[in-house]
Amino acid sequence: MTDSSQQSIHRIVLEALPVGVYAVNRQGKIILWSAGAEHITGYLRQDVLGRLREEELLEQSESENDPPQGAPAALLETVREGRAVAAQLYLRSKTGQSIPVQFQSVPLRDDLGRNLGAAKIFAPISVSAIGNRRHSKLGPYGCLDALTGVLNHSMIQAHLKECLSLYTVYPVPFSVLCFAIDNLDKLRERYGQAAVDATLLVVAQTIEHGLRPSDFLGRLLEEEFLAILTECSEADVAKVGHRLSRLVQHAGVSWWGDTFHVSVSIGATTAHDPDTVGSIVSRAEEALRESCAAGGNRVVVIAT
Repeated sequence: MTDSSQQSIHRIVLEALPVGVYAVNRQGKIILWSAGAEHITGYLRQDVLGRLREEELLEQSESENDPPQGAPAALLETVREGRAVAAQLYLRSKTGQSIPVQFQSVPLRDDLGRNLGAAKIFAPISVSAIGNRRHSKLGPYGCLDALTGVLNHSMIQAHLKECLSLYTVYPVPFSVLCFAIDNLDKLRERYGQAAVDATLLVVAQTIEHGLRPSDFLGRLLEEEFLAILTECSEADVAKVGHRLSRLVQHAGVSWWGDTFHVSVSIGATTAHDPDTVGSIVSRAEEALRESCAAGGNRVVVIAT
């Protein structure tokens, strides 16, 4: 078999892989971009080859509550130090959406062992099977919000009541976040209610996919969501809120051939004895109102 034939086979195999594959040189510039990488990220070869640096596609996770684990800096060490690295992190798509992915990075060397760069393989991390199973079981019983697919008002309230009952026996910290989309009235005036509904769906799904399987997200009011973060202390809740805020900002809402981005205001608080459903929700909503009054697109935490 000739070298040309071998290269053709290698290319066919590369393009057939259901995962994303790319390579970077020693300067971090992308020099190879597979069909799988195009499909997962939305970036075409002409968008990235020789134009983008690897770090422009990667996002840093900052909290122990983040589902993906591992820093983009670790992947970049493959090029600098020539060692293989595996990590879970976020990859930013062309539309701005943050995609949780499993990464494997290996060094590229020539016949003399000189470091040429690195090859990277990545695959999206599917939404937790636990979360999928929970939703498939709850759907037939009317526990889900029809528009957004997250828990409805009564179900998220029931989960909050359950968490508070457990807290009286085992006081493991947990926190709640209230979310409201910024400038939703202006969006309604410009595009109509259907665009608002599409935005609510994208925001709800983005937040839910950014939570752990043990967390809960529900539609508290018509334009407000409530998340319950189990085993999340007061020290961590702001970090989680900021991470979820970034995820929403990066998630594009597609509307009649256009894509626009939104931000959210977040109010957060942590459970304290003797909290009730009413008191903890009231505190989170008070924090949310402070966030909105300060201009939105921020996280406000009220401790007690």
